[in-house]
Amino acid sequence: MPYLTNNDKEEIKNSVDYLSDTLERKPIESFVGYINYLNFVFIKRWIKKNGKKYFVFAAITGTLICCILEIYRRLIAPYEDSKIQNNGDIE
Repeated sequence: MPYLTNNDKEEIKNSVDYLSDTLERKPIESFVGYINYLNFVFIKRWIKKNGKKYFVFAAITGTLICCILEIYRRLIAPYEDSKIQNNGDIE
């Protein structure tokens, strides 16, 4: 996970807050589609700016994989651990 300066995080947080507020007004079932669209548009624009090169594609896919791993490590694994504590482990 990249560690950004507080100023950079604040700028990004403002944009994320706006997008989150927009998504919260949509039905929960459409959340996945909106997230997919936002990610795709952002990545497509980054490719347009930086060119269709192996490095660009590798950077994008690597970043997405790292993001997935970070989601699992920081959000899903603790949730799973709490469920094991509550309900017992698989025998």
